[in-house]
Amino acid sequence: MHEVIPEIMPGQRADEELVSPAASTQTAGVTGTPNAGTPVAGTEKFEVPSEEETFIDTDYAAMSAPELERQLMALLKKPDNRKNYRQVNAMYREYELKVAAEKNDALERFVAEGGTADDFEYRLSPERQQLEKAMQQFREGRMRDQRSEEEQKIKNLQRKQELIAELREVVEAAETKTSADKMKAIQEEWKAIGPVPQNESQQLWNSYHALLDIFYNNRSIYFELKELDRKRNLDAKLQLVTRAEALSENPSINASLQELRHLHEEWKNIGPVPNDQRDAIWNRFIQASEKVHERKKEFLAGRREQETANLEKKTEVLNRLEAFQNYNTDRINDWRDKTDEIQKIKEEWDAIGLVPKENADAINKRFWGIYKAFFHNKNQFFKALDEQKMQNLRLKTELCEQAEAVKNSTDWDATKEQLIQLQKKWKTIGRVPDKYSDKIWERFRAACNEFFDRRQAEAQNKEAELDKLSSEKINYLDELTERLAPHMHPQAGNLETLHEMVARWRGFDTTTTRVNARAEEKFYSLMERYLDTIPELTNEQKNDVLFKLQLNRLKGGPDASTKLHQKEQSIRKEIGQLENDIRTLKTNIEFFARSKNAEKLREEYQARTDEAHHRIEMLHKQLRELRS
Repeated sequence: MHEVIPEIMPGQRADEELVSPAASTQTAGVTGTPNAGTPVAGTEKFEVPSEEETFIDTDYAAMSAPELERQLMALLKKPDNRKNYRQVNAMYREYELKVAAEKNDALERFVAEGGTADDFEYRLSPERQQLEKAMQQFREGRMRDQRSEEEQKIKNLQRKQELIAELREVVEAAETKTSADKMKAIQEEWKAIGPVPQNESQQLWNSYHALLDIFYNNRSIYFELKELDRKRNLDAKLQLVTRAEALSENPSINASLQELRHLHEEWKNIGPVPNDQRDAIWNRFIQASEKVHERKKEFLAGRREQETANLEKKTEVLNRLEAFQNYNTDRINDWRDKTDEIQKIKEEWDAIGLVPKENADAINKRFWGIYKAFFHNKNQFFKALDEQKMQNLRLKTELCEQAEAVKNSTDWDATKEQLIQLQKKWKTIGRVPDKYSDKIWERFRAACNEFFDRRQAEAQNKEAELDKLSSEKINYLDELTERLAPHMHPQAGNLETLHEMVARWRGFDTTTTRVNARAEEKFYSLMERYLDTIPELTNEQKNDVLFKLQLNRLKGGPDASTKLHQKEQSIRKEIGQLENDIRTLKTNIEFFARSKNAEKLREEYQARTDEAHHRIEMLHKQLRELRS
């Protein structure tokens, strides 16, 4: 990096050769900064184009990500890449925007194909990873360069201050044979030393040239040495003028401005020229500088006109984009359609090009603010959808665990009722993430099927053993079976007939053999079927009658005490599971309280809570009857 100095404006020049006639007698007053009574050489402030004036005249937004990637990688591979750090940064900023857009598109496709935002993983290609590594090395190198340059400027400042002190000693000392050699050595070393911090440059330069003028004014050989030195300075400045005049033919404005800065820096470090040549050579140098500035003005004027037109186009695009800022919907297809629309608007925006610098930040900030707000709302929608699916997965997992806990039970009636209730709950729960849907359903169905297959096998065994029953019971069971067969279209029943059939069954032989237990199962299964023919019975009344029949059977059968205890434990277990379900439902109500469909979800979960409370009341009633 070269030391940055102010820009030389057209018409200015440096009075580097103004020396007061009285300067030869005033050495005591010269310190770090010449005092007010000592006119000094070079008090003019040089101004050259600053590095901040370098502008990017390429529209990188119109390039694709792969094209930017290739050009940026090629630029980074150059050994002097850090000299083009502004171009590198501009290209990389646009490249990051395009990669971010690609990542967002990939996320949308992933979600549209059934994935979830949490499972999405975007991997950079090896080429992009290589580019990121090269950029990191570039940044580190750039930081090292800056630190090194700043440290070197401090060292240069310290050494130049030491040289000024040495120069002051030579000026104030009596003339000796070595005075000229000392002065020449100081001048050579001064020219060889690089730039110093900007805030010290002008003051240091003023002090140095003031002391030089005083030195030459105090010496008898002043004019001889001065004229010889000024002729050499004239030759050096003529070379700079020639180089400056050639800049008007350089096709690159940026390169011309950069070279002009270097030329002005060199001009400042060259001493005075003969007085009769001073104005002429200075004017040539300024005229050459003005041509470069004029080219820059012409370029900027043309670009300004195009950028103003671009601003109008982008403003129109921005007005169309405004409608997307607060867009929201609960339909996935609507989100997809709107995403396609906004992406087309973005393509229009990217194709337009640059706008005036003073408008760029505001309009870009507004555009990207709306663009990001849309995708933020979209991501929030899919995130809430995923959260709801995950909650449904948790609820269905709990149902699987409950079904698996009872799939090996031999309490056929109670377990059957419990699994039916679980199946009803399953139907009320919404969708789960697609990748878990089949797996969780197969798990639940397997648990239910295992129990019902066992129950069916048990029933088949009972049917086989019924062959061993007495002919009286077989005939009666056959009679009931035929009477209640669907194709017989049974007549409407009543509780009185039910009790008569139970009483008749009780009148048969009631041995305590296992075969008799199978017959009991068959009979009460038929009674359950008969209850379906009684029209005035509600489901609750039907369940109450069935429970009483089951209770009477348990009390009259073998191992009554043990079976009654098992039945009581089964009821208490179901009560415990229902109470746990109620707590879970209440938690879910609170969980969804802030969601968009909170009221609908609250009503659904409240209905399920009320149903569970009602079931608990029925079970407590059964416990009371069991203990009576």
